[in-house]
Amino acid sequence: MTDLQLNHLCTYKLITEDDEEEIGLKEMLYKIQFLQTFNMEEFNEDIINKKIDDLFEIIKDEEFLKKIIEKHPYKDTMFKHLIFRTLFCYDYLDLFHRCLHHFFNNLPLETPLQNLLDIFESK
Repeated sequence: MTDLQLNHLCTYKLITEDDEEEIGLKEMLYKIQFLQTFNMEEFNEDIINKKIDDLFEIIKDEEFLKKIIEKHPYKDTMFKHLIFRTLFCYDYLDLFHRCLHHFFNNLPLETPLQNLLDIFESK
């Protein structure tokens, strides 16, 4: 397995930004949880890119990833590896993180996978 941290919940989308001083909290929490996922405290593009590349090599032939790539909104305009990188963006990280958690912990993947695929269909 990788040195990813998958036992936390990505909750950045659950934050409300009702008051002016709360604007930006979702984005800040996303960045924190993104780094948590990669087991890092500070952003280092080279290390993150290496970890994403390594993870892709580990799971590129797994059925759940094939389904994700096949249903991704950019499937006709991007290479698989680039599509994979989009799964760590704000829109998808929480859902893809859940898929990874289930996969690496040998848990049923149907529900988290379907949740991610449903987001693709809504785009």
